[in-house]
Amino acid sequence: MLLALGLPIAYLVISTALLLSRHKTLPPFLQRLSNRRAIAWNTMVGLSIGVGALRWALSR
Repeated sequence: MLLALGLPIAYLVISTALLLSRHKTLPPFLQRLSNRRAIAWNTMVGLSIGVGALRWALSR
C-alpha cells in the first residue's frame, strides 16, 4: 500500500516543487498530457494497479 500510494504522491510533490521553483513552462510532452487530463490520471492509476498486482503475484 505504501508503494501504491507513496510513490505517485512523492512524484507529484517533487515534480510540482521543481516546476514551481524554476518558474518555467511545462516540457512539450507534459503540455500534451495537460491538454488531456484523463491520460495522466489513468496512467498513474494503471501503474498503481500494476505494481500492486506484481507485488501480490511475487508474494505468492
